[in-house]
Amino acid sequence: MKVSRPDKVLFPDDGITKSELAVYYESVAQPMLRHIKDRPISMQRFPDGIGKHGFFHKDVPDHFPDWVRRVEVPKKNGSPVELGVRDVGNRRFEQGFRG
Repeated sequence: MKVSRPDKVLFPDDGITKSELAVYYESVAQPMLRHIKDRPISMQRFPDGIGKHGFFHKDVPDHFPDWVRRVEVPKKNGSPVELGVRDVGNRRFEQGFRG
């Protein structure tokens, strides 16, 4: 999967780009998947950079493709649908979404 804005610097103090982080995630994907497969995950997003205000993104937007894993999370006030990771492709999609 192509990463959007691959040259975007995510961690300025270290100069780590979005593309470099995606390559790292790919290198650790198989061991990581053993721990997170089919579990809900949240994305901590920093649209204006790591030094600015961020937020936790848990829901699955309607524009995500059908093959992206969705996990219902039973809670007191309903069962929200959150992002789940099924395989390396799903993980790549989640990484590319981070804007």
